[in-house]
Amino acid sequence: MKRKGAKTSIEKALDLIETLKERDNLGVTELSGILGLNKNNVFRILATLEVKGVVEQDKETGHYKLGMKLLSLEHSYIENLHFLKKAKPFMRNLRNRTLESVYLSIPHKNSIVYIHSEETKRSVLVNSRIGKRYPVDKTASGKAITKGKKIGGFFIEEDTNGAEPEVTEIATVIRDETKQPIASISILVPTERLKKEDKEFIKSMLLETGVGISNQL
Repeated sequence: MKRKGAKTSIEKALDLIETLKERDNLGVTELSGILGLNKNNVFRILATLEVKGVVEQDKETGHYKLGMKLLSLEHSYIENLHFLKKAKPFMRNLRNRTLESVYLSIPHKNSIVYIHSEETKRSVLVNSRIGKRYPVDKTASGKAITKGKKIGGFFIEEDTNGAEPEVTEIATVIRDETKQPIASISILVPTERLKKEDKEFIKSMLLETGVGISNQL
């Protein structure tokens, strides 16, 4: 019987995966200290996860990192989001019209996670946010989701230097058939390249795109 407060093997394995997600390339000793588990327990969990391809071991250092299987599972999850296929053509069209990178992000707890992008072909790029997680109050996408839960309709949120310096993000919400905000679509652009007339055009195109995707749902 599981003792009160004791974690199951699955919970321990998930804690280990979360640790490697935050701090890649760790050894058994380091993982043991972070997780508060004895080394034998950590080694058994790692051995099981390695067989399944969830973690991989560097043969030179003996340290562990997340494996390709986890990437495959993450990709499957994203591809199975019902609105993503409908959103992609709109995102490509928005990228082609504005010539800037377009991102789709979803809320998770108190964070916003960027799951898909249509990247600009211009020479000066913003660092990719794909797979990255940010506090909702640090990005225009997160602010749009938060505001969208309180009020209806479509609107623009803007953030400069919030998640990273010299980058401006402009965002709006995507709503499902119940009118709830389920995602955010945004454009990221180097602040120095963003002229006033370009910003107004981006805002109008974003609103048009957010409404278009939402109507498809």
